Amino acid sequence: MKKYTGKTSTAIIPYPDNKILLIKRNTKPFVGYWALPGGRMDPGEAIEQTIVREVKEETGLNAAIVYKVGEYIEKGIKDDIDYEYYPTCFVVKPVGGEIKKQDSEIREIKLFSLNELPKPLAFEHDLIIKDYLKKLK
Repeated sequence: MKKYTGKTSTAIIPYPDNKILLIKRNTKPFVGYWALPGGRMDPGEAIEQTIVREVKEETGLNAAIVYKVGEYIEKGIKDDIDYEYYPTCFVVKPVGGEIKKQDSEIREIKLFSLNELPKPLAFEHDLIIKDYLKKLK
């Protein structure tokens, strides 16, 4: 069984009409699951650099960090992969570029209403989104 572990970042990218951008993964673990954009930190990279890079790589958008939502733990076994990630979630705003699938790891990109999120969401992203909603109130 493969083991994946490490520090990661995720982004909530809000849009008008109470929508956020989600991606559908095309890689293990979680092929076909909807998720927040993001990924693993490269060696020597700050977590803030990671999310800006990952958003660009996955969505085509240039991102500016607005604030940090929180830090999380995602762990379990899926598709014969034992994973233990430590994501930091940021709210980011697009500051250029346009939504366009940039990476073969991504199957689809779509805006979803916060009232009608797709199932299933990958990892602990439902919890992260709930924390984001609390901060909006």
